[in-house]
Amino acid sequence: MGRGVITVKPEDNIKTACAIMSKHDLGGLVVVEKSKLVGVFTQGDLVQAIASGKDPEETEVSTVMGKALASIGPEADISEAAEVMVNRDVKRLPVIKNNKVVGILTQNDIVKISPSVYDILYEKAREEMSPLIESEIGLSGECEECGNYSDFLKNVNGTLMCEECVKETEDEL
Repeated sequence: MGRGVITVKPEDNIKTACAIMSKHDLGGLVVVEKSKLVGVFTQGDLVQAIASGKDPEETEVSTVMGKALASIGPEADISEAAEVMVNRDVKRLPVIKNNKVVGILTQNDIVKISPSVYDILYEKAREEMSPLIESEIGLSGECEECGNYSDFLKNVNGTLMCEECVKETEDEL
């Protein structure tokens, strides 16, 4: 987990939070009040706020942050953390000890420590995203047919394929 968690207060405005995220190259911030976790502010929250016309200088973080909190204790193992992330659909997980935020664990942290856990996260995400995959959004990654990397994978009967393999499959039909 990362220690020395960068935080904001609920009354800070979105612009301040974004400046902090930019300065520290973060995708999200833990929101605390008197050292107690009250929410998480992410890039996704920012996008929703801007899309709904909120003024970043006038809008408090507390009005747009995620409040359905998921957290773990420092004694939790990596697989427990990955399971919480998948089940609660979060990318960052505050670590709480004695009601105080003592660290934060991200999906990237888990992948660095235990690459095999990545497979669990990937498969769960793939299951949950199957409706999106079915709509043939442009995914990038490894072709499940030939193993080559492609920026434009297409779902063909549940298999993600590069353009070349899709064409070969269509030619065979």
